[in-house]
Amino acid sequence: MTGSPFLFVRHPEAEDELDSAIDWYDAFNPGQGERLLDMVEVSERAIDEMPEAWAVFPGWRRRSPIVRSHRLAKFPYRIVYYVKDDRIIILAYAHTSRKPGYWRHLVNW
Repeated sequence: MTGSPFLFVRHPEAEDELDSAIDWYDAFNPGQGERLLDMVEVSERAIDEMPEAWAVFPGWRRRSPIVRSHRLAKFPYRIVYYVKDDRIIILAYAHTSRKPGYWRHLVNW
């Protein structure tokens, strides 16, 4: 993201998760995976512009790091992340209907 003060760092499990979701959508509707990726990029730009603006993840009670999430438009996913110094750490591209909080063990990775 050009001109950003933040560096996006994605946990390898988050990368795999996103790749799997893209493949799944493309298998059922070619081109839909690309649309998912477009929505991820839109959301990541919004996070990059105002990382502290998005809601604290529901049920998150720890003080540090503060885990937040951004809901993707048109797809049932949230980008789960926290800010550390000049980095935005992405923990998960979490489906909104599956295994809530499964990514918690990745915090402070």
